Amino acid sequence: MYFLLVWIIMGVIVAMIAKSKGKLAAPWFLYGALIWPIALVNALLIKPETGTIMAPSVAGQSDDRPCPHCAEMIKKAAKVCRFCNRDVVPEEVPQEVYYG
Repeated sequence: MYFLLVWIIMGVIVAMIAKSKGKLAAPWFLYGALIWPIALVNALLIKPETGTIMAPSVAGQSDDRPCPHCAEMIKKAAKVCRFCNRDVVPEEVPQEVYYG
């Protein structure tokens, strides 16, 4: 009985650590329950998942462009970069035309 309780608790601990780092909890629960000393160290050493890069909804139709001075993303219509505060030449943004 005691062994089963420790087995479940260690699986839950490893799964919670892995889930906090963006991993799936179920496989980490099994991994932690079966060989918890190795799984615990592994869960503590894994790097957290980073956010995914979102592509513009329509390719080439983004409202952003890189600043020519600092390379940070700014709006196409910007006259001053909000990151380096340098003047930039605004690009023309196509306006939608309504034909009533």
